Amino acid sequence: MYDSNKHKRHSIRLKEYNYTREGLYFITICIKNRKCLLGEILEDKMQLNDIGKMIEKELLGVKVKFPKFNIDIYQIMPNHIHFILEILDKTDIAIGSIIRYFKGKVDTKSRIYWQRNYYEHVIRNEKEYYAICNYIINNPYNWKEDENYT
Repeated sequence: MYDSNKHKRHSIRLKEYNYTREGLYFITICIKNRKCLLGEILEDKMQLNDIGKMIEKELLGVKVKFPKFNIDIYQIMPNHIHFILEILDKTDIAIGSIIRYFKGKVDTKSRIYWQRNYYEHVIRNEKEYYAICNYIINNPYNWKEDENYT
């Protein structure tokens, strides 16, 4: 049973920020308990298993369901995924709704359970964008040093 006095959850979201606003957002979603269920890293490259391939399909399907959103760049890792979500035009749909939709689709098809929340970071400028892209692309090379490595 949830007890608000014991379980002090605090939001990592920026107060007063409108998450329906055009822009770029760095997102990380982890598998519950960081179980490696999506494939494995072999010779510094991610090899997706069937579940990983299904997740890739659902992730890329976000832009079909939500045309004002785009998955700019992504990397599926053994126990988490990183991607840049782009809001292309003003919308009434917040990022949290997109993440809930995606997690729900994957859960329904695979019985993959995600961590309760997700990490997001508003990308504020070009320098940050390129640093995050570099991080995402090179994530398989750095797998053994990654905080999500198990």
